[in-house]
Amino acid sequence: MEFIKNLLRGVGMGIAEVIPGVSGGTMAVLMNMYDKLIDAISHLKKQFKSSISLLLPLLLGMALAILALSHVITPLLQNYPMQVNFLFIGLVSGIIPMLFRHASEGGFKPLQTVSFFVMFMLMILMACFYSVTNTAVITTINAAASVRFALIGFLAAVCLILPGVSGSMIMVIFGIYASVMAAISRLDLLFLVPVAIGIVCGLIFGSKIIDYCLHHFPQATYFAILGLVSGSIISLVQRALLPESAGKVFTLPGAGGIVISVLLMAVGIGVSLLFTSDVLIRGKKQPQS
Repeated sequence: MEFIKNLLRGVGMGIAEVIPGVSGGTMAVLMNMYDKLIDAISHLKKQFKSSISLLLPLLLGMALAILALSHVITPLLQNYPMQVNFLFIGLVSGIIPMLFRHASEGGFKPLQTVSFFVMFMLMILMACFYSVTNTAVITTINAAASVRFALIGFLAAVCLILPGVSGSMIMVIFGIYASVMAAISRLDLLFLVPVAIGIVCGLIFGSKIIDYCLHHFPQATYFAILGLVSGSIISLVQRALLPESAGKVFTLPGAGGIVISVLLMAVGIGVSLLFTSDVLIRGKKQPQS
């Protein structure tokens, strides 16, 4: 029975992770299992049997949910790139208030904002050189792309551990989300191996990295994430208005398409605000039942 419960919890976390801006970590908070999840990942070697009994059904449930939803996300990105990207803009924008609240907890320290400006300028630089974050769907992979996908997978897994920060959002920001979703939908295992390696390493080592940074440099850590997220919005706007098939010429759909895009952005903001509210985030501090 516990296996089935954890399988269903994994499905919930998988659904959350497919949607950029909605965090699987926050879903774990909602299900009152965030602390157990982090403990299982952090102490995998010491508590191997108990950790595997929790992680195996969770990962299986997440995999099933991601596989199912990839068949929905991929055609939407191909046929409605502006509308879907505006939804992503809303989802990403909606987590900014939560990140700022965490970054400013305990008093505002100007020196800690250096990490924000470093990450923000990095994302602006990437937006200026748009080809660096080319979002055309990649169907074949080489050595350089494998390293890139593994590194982004690592970062995505690290962010997955943070309540309120979405791993898929990181893939959107760095331009591999559509390619990964397409590879999942066609079950291209060779393509997905580098991503999987990065994610596994991120989960194993990321919990320790995050735990260290949040305990020793909490404000700087959240300001760095805030800079990355804030700066990424410019790239997302480019991707919404500058589809690869348009020959890098800004294009706009009809009035109906624009209205739908704006409405989807508003929906995205609302969803992210709901899932990153103070009430939900505080759930991780509640004792386990």
